Amino acid sequence: MENNENSLMKYFSMVLRKRANGEVRTIKDFGNDLTKYLNRKELIEIISKKFNGSIPKEFNLVEMENEELLEVVGDEMYIISYVTEKWSLTSQSKKQALPSIKEVSKATKK
Repeated sequence: MENNENSLMKYFSMVLRKRANGEVRTIKDFGNDLTKYLNRKELIEIISKKFNGSIPKEFNLVEMENEELLEVVGDEMYIISYVTEKWSLTSQSKKQALPSIKEVSKATKK
């Protein structure tokens, strides 16, 4: 997972750099890159977030291939938003699992 995170960070950096220079890529430009990192479930979650939790009836996600799901996503920024939110939640849960400095200090004094 760590390797995927690093690869995705580099990828997102490239996307944001190109956006800053006014270049917006299409699904044909980024589709193959992202199918390496995102599974079907994640793509459907991204689509659900894009449409505020309700997926329009014209999209039959069950029958769609991953590349078609990426077409529904349509913009890499939705993917960046989803993945960074996921990383943030993971980071927060790791911090909560770690003992605080005060707790460690109390334990070592006993």
